[in-house]
Amino acid sequence: AEKRRSGSMLANLSVHTSSAVGGGRLAQRGAALAPALSTAIPHLRRLAAAAAASPAGSGDVSYAVVDSVAVLRLDVQGEKMNTLSAKLMADFEAVLTKLEGDTSVKAAVLISGKPDSFIAGADIKMLAACTTAEEAEGLAKGGQAIMDRIAGSKTPIVAAIHGACLGGGLEVALACHQRVATSHAKTQLAVPEVMLGLLPGSGGTQRLPRLVGMQAALDMMLTGKNIRPDKAKKMGLVDVVVDPNALERTAVAVAKALAAGTAKPSVSRKKKSWLEWALEDTPPGRNLMFSKANEAVAKKTGGKYPAPPAILRVARAGLEGGHKTGSAAEASEFGKLAVTPECAALQGLFFGQTACKKNAYGNPAAPVSAVGVLGAGLMGAGIAQVSAVKGFDVMLKDMTAAGLARGEAQIASNLAKKVKKKQLSPFIRDTQLAKVTGITPADAHADTLLQRCDLVVEAVFEELSVKHKVVAEMEGLLSKDAIIASNTSTLPLGSIAQHAKHPERIVGMHYFSPVDQMPLLEVIPHAGTSDDTCARAVDVGIKQGKTVIVVKDVPGFYVNRCLGPMISECMSLVQAGTDALALNATMKKFGFPVGPITLADEVGIDVTTHVVHNLTEDLGVRMEGADLSFLDALVAEKILGKKTSAGFFTYSKGKGGKVSGGKALNPRVLELLKPYQAKVAQRTPPEEEIQHRMAGRFVNEAALCLQDGVISSPSDGDIGAVFGIGFPPFLGGPFRYVDSVGAQTFVDRMDKLADAHGEQFRPCQILRDNAKAGTSFHANA
Repeated sequence: AEKRRSGSMLANLSVHTSSAVGGGRLAQRGAALAPALSTAIPHLRRLAAAAAASPAGSGDVSYAVVDSVAVLRLDVQGEKMNTLSAKLMADFEAVLTKLEGDTSVKAAVLISGKPDSFIAGADIKMLAACTTAEEAEGLAKGGQAIMDRIAGSKTPIVAAIHGACLGGGLEVALACHQRVATSHAKTQLAVPEVMLGLLPGSGGTQRLPRLVGMQAALDMMLTGKNIRPDKAKKMGLVDVVVDPNALERTAVAVAKALAAGTAKPSVSRKKKSWLEWALEDTPPGRNLMFSKANEAVAKKTGGKYPAPPAILRVARAGLEGGHKTGSAAEASEFGKLAVTPECAALQGLFFGQTACKKNAYGNPAAPVSAVGVLGAGLMGAGIAQVSAVKGFDVMLKDMTAAGLARGEAQIASNLAKKVKKKQLSPFIRDTQLAKVTGITPADAHADTLLQRCDLVVEAVFEELSVKHKVVAEMEGLLSKDAIIASNTSTLPLGSIAQHAKHPERIVGMHYFSPVDQMPLLEVIPHAGTSDDTCARAVDVGIKQGKTVIVVKDVPGFYVNRCLGPMISECMSLVQAGTDALALNATMKKFGFPVGPITLADEVGIDVTTHVVHNLTEDLGVRMEGADLSFLDALVAEKILGKKTSAGFFTYSKGKGGKVSGGKALNPRVLELLKPYQAKVAQRTPPEEEIQHRMAGRFVNEAALCLQDGVISSPSDGDIGAVFGIGFPPFLGGPFRYVDSVGAQTFVDRMDKLADAHGEQFRPCQILRDNAKAGTSFHANA
């Protein structure tokens, strides 16, 4: 979510970069490659025969030579994707040595043996194992040495890229003399190290700016964004884009052209625009460019992430001092970043997300292929969209034609935005839209279409009687193996299933809004849900691209259960005199992407009120501290948030119904607040106290969820908090946050707050146990 909100950090510096290859040059290149292409196919037939006959090489890298071109094929054994592990690097170096001594070879092609992966980056476990900055710096220097060896090879090497080409994988490709990529949707190029609290450490910060220009390179390195092949070609990141079936033969042809001198190595831009020259090659221009970049980084990160400023320092060092100076700075900064708490936190999230991609219930015996969605509102349409884009056949049902049309328009609008941003082709957009079939009760074939569904998700009104009616209707309609899933955010699943004929087939699937953007999915089995139902539900979530955690059937489940006490504290602070705008700003300084007041408006004050009341009885004292009837007063006056253009903030609707505003407090809310403020002493606490009170109540409830078995592990708790409501990623989640400050420090802080403000702050037993034993939630804390 943080990455989605940030966008490009250098939008104010963007300029139009001239294409590395213009129309005339493209024609010249085509003419130069034509003779080689005409003979490539018979060569490849012999190459396939040679590869089948025990190609030379060691372990994960094979070596085969046909017609003076060596094909180096990367295929890490036993893994779905190639990653730059110590073993692969050693094997690759051995093959490089063989290449350098093979006089029969005039050129080489580096290609993957995996179906959808070139190189997906470095082995993160290898990086996480580093305990000192010097050790991590040594890793970077080792990677740089290999990349320098590729770049300095007298035998030209062409990277043939299909699938993920990320991080260290792109650095390998950058070191090659030319790059050929497939046009396939799975081919994406990126340097996402910043999202792990790192920077590209194997020469990427030096070679990327030379190839695509400093501004484009900084945009890639500071955001970690994926670059599609067509855009990569336009910006000069790759030289040729081809159909996947033509990848190897085209790469061989390019390699031969390089060997013959009819094509030249592509290691830097052919021509700079005058603006690029002014910004990159003059001292005043460089000062302006990096000054603006630093300002943008500081604004977006709030100074919480050390990697972006380090990227700017290293990039500038190379621009001004050359490759050797820049590489030394790169290795040094990489080493320092690798041992920061921010890096540990972000890597912990990476490992947690990776674990969530595995189905704890195993592969389902009968995977879901068709999904039904009941209710075409904001949530229902979102669920339908994320299902359709991942290949599920979707039946979207609403009670009215107008409601259905609104939901279908939402899906079409979201996909149209992706087409506009060139993230989708119009053909793929149309294919995805065709996966959604809209139906209403008035349609004669509605029941027949729903009967085809293996799983139906209800996203109807949050009223238990309505849910019971839906369950009864679906059980009478669907096959005996079909799953009925509820997207409820508050109602217990056991209560929803209590009158069901087949409660074992009922499960909760709690999505977060907006569904197409928020990555988390909570799967909630009740006491009678079967493991097969859970396996199929989790499998659907994973295929939808969601980060899935399985949580216990309790009020609020996990994320909302933790959010409830924090909402109560938010209202407590406001009622006791804290300015709502200051509260927002203070929690953004702590690291949340939006302030709690804005969050209430975004989610909906009516929804927030429903969540709070649902938790009050179950959590008891842990929901105290505020008079929550204030929220009821807002709902009574239809002050529901952004969706009604009236919440804690004021909003206005523009063209096309677009809502703007959200900066000025609503005067009516301030009027309604006065009676509540008159009941308590008015005081504005210091920023740190506000942060400790707000975050402390969330973290304490998260720890209770672990203690009570609501979640199965601290990792799941961290993942749910970060990807469900935006708990600061650089802190790694509530459990890693406690580890970083120390359990004893956290317990002492909460006890002090409890003595001053009430028992709602009293720390739970598992926190006291960790404090007493001096233990942490995470082994590598």
